[in-house]
Amino acid sequence: MSDEKKAVMVVWADAHAGPEQWSPRNEIEDDGEYMVQSIGWLLQVGEGGKDKHISLAQSWTQADDVDHVIHIPLGMVRSSVTLHPGVVDLDLTHPSGTV
Repeated sequence: MSDEKKAVMVVWADAHAGPEQWSPRNEIEDDGEYMVQSIGWLLQVGEGGKDKHISLAQSWTQADDVDHVIHIPLGMVRSSVTLHPGVVDLDLTHPSGTV
């Protein structure tokens, strides 16, 4: 098992609903893709990741447990980037923890 953890941001097209009522088919408009941005810990295939998907975990514990895993089909991925460590000063005295 790899000890290196990679945080990534993935931009992907999600499935989404059309009209919620009876509609003539020729009046249903193509409103394009519904884009989503997800950030998480990248899980490799064989280590929690799923083949032909980008698998992300929300959290990763020191006991090597992960939670809230999402598997994004590669065909839906529009872009991805590895996030690099940096210093962010959070105002922890402010209720929202703003930067």
